[in-house]
Amino acid sequence: MLTADKFGGYTVRDLQRCAEREVNLRMKVYENRVLTGRMSKQQADAEIRKMDAIAKHLAELAEKERLL
Repeated sequence: MLTADKFGGYTVRDLQRCAEREVNLRMKVYENRVLTGRMSKQQADAEIRKMDAIAKHLAELAEKERLL
């Protein structure tokens, strides 16, 4: 089992929830950056997809840990 000690006191579920919040934050922030020309739509989409993949990966790890 992956303990919270391994991740600075945070559980995998804690990290997964944080990553999900980050996806939502990026969606809001990057939209404004695209509108103001500070970021391309392609770059924004790629960064959001990467963080979403991290959140999904952590969700899978958390579920596997729960089943142990």
